[in-house]
Amino acid sequence: MVYEKNMSASILITARLKSTRLKEKVLKDIYGRPMLWHMINRLRLAKIPEKIIICTSTDKQDDRLCELAKNEGIDFFRGHPDDVLLRMRDAAAHFNVDTIVSCTADNPFVDPIYIDKVLSYHLEKNSDFSAINGLPFGVFSYVLNQNAVERACKIKNQINTEVWGGYFTQTGIFNCNTLNVSDPSVRWPELRLTVDTQEDFDLINKIFYFLYKKGEVFTLKEVVALCRDNPGLVDINSHIKQAEPIPIKLNDNYGR
Repeated sequence: MVYEKNMSASILITARLKSTRLKEKVLKDIYGRPMLWHMINRLRLAKIPEKIIICTSTDKQDDRLCELAKNEGIDFFRGHPDDVLLRMRDAAAHFNVDTIVSCTADNPFVDPIYIDKVLSYHLEKNSDFSAINGLPFGVFSYVLNQNAVERACKIKNQINTEVWGGYFTQTGIFNCNTLNVSDPSVRWPELRLTVDTQEDFDLINKIFYFLYKKGEVFTLKEVVALCRDNPGLVDINSHIKQAEPIPIKLNDNYGR
């Protein structure tokens, strides 16, 4: 199904420079460019979204993210430092976005092909929230309706919403669906391709070493094939465990 032209879909990259385990990781250099620059370059290949928007905070430390957006000719929005749901809601309202593709800046290999796939799937299912299952960790994206984010903001009872998926999947009041990936050339959910630690970044850097060519964007299939053929690469960060998300907290508006 082709995405309806009267629907406004945009990619929101949530980004901060407050990381503690790996300082300012989204701006770490890879072949002379910030990691976030490489991510933006990859996301430009998605065909359905109309915009790429860096969704950052009002903290002065994040000024450089806004400068990067300006230099790359993409939009940015500054909102609540810790309440990511609220920040996405306000960014969508500011730019008149009906459908949000949510990505985080510590995932440089978010796949543009599957952004288009999950957007089309989201429409077919008439979803409030759509996820992808089966891709490497850190490669997937989420799709949310703006009005669903608005409702989630009304039922939550905490400010720290850095991990916000549970407000959609655990409350039973949203139409949530998951696109399952069966293609063996990219299916590998155990492969960790997010950046939270130095070991994570070392793996990403090694992948660029083998695959990067100036002016080109290598594919997810190439990344997966490289890692399958070189198990020593996967060993670089295989011991890193993803932090447990903060449990969701709901207020008295839940269920109304």
